[in-house]
Amino acid sequence: MKKNEDPDVWITNMEHLQQRIAECGKTIDDNELIMHILYQLPTEYDNINDQYLKELDDKKKIELEDLGADLRCQYDQLIDLVHIEKPDDNNDDKIFKEENALKTGYKKQFKGKCQVCGKIGHKGADCWTLESNKEKQPTSNRFTGNCHYCHKQVHRESECCTKQNDNANNAEEEQETM
Repeated sequence: MKKNEDPDVWITNMEHLQQRIAECGKTIDDNELIMHILYQLPTEYDNINDQYLKELDDKKKIELEDLGADLRCQYDQLIDLVHIEKPDDNNDDKIFKEENALKTGYKKQFKGKCQVCGKIGHKGADCWTLESNKEKQPTSNRFTGNCHYCHKQVHRESECCTKQNDNANNAEEEQETM
């Protein structure tokens, strides 16, 4: 959390992330979320941080709503005492852009290993080695035409090693004649 960020907005963002992670099959309980929130607080919230960390050490139950309320009170006090400036920008823009990207089908690349074929970059449910997912196999973006310089297949003139070597040799010859 940033120094002048509204804790209500930030905690709401954390709860949205918690829900999105839960949709992926991994659960983050409220205590883990509370610990994350406490560890990300700026120094202006040290008194609240110390209080809640002590309660966690004493094995007391902490409610996320109580933490949010205490952070909100501290935030309002900091604004009133002009220790922090209230931000003018709208933090909802970031959430809106992320949700809009999810709605339009934008999907981050899976970084794990496939359980079916063992390759990295897709999930087992999306593996194209399965008969039901043959249409999901990525298409190749390789160039299939002929080079206009050396007339060999599978590369463009701009990628032609023969042309690059010829140009380098011509440049050397020009330097020698000067």
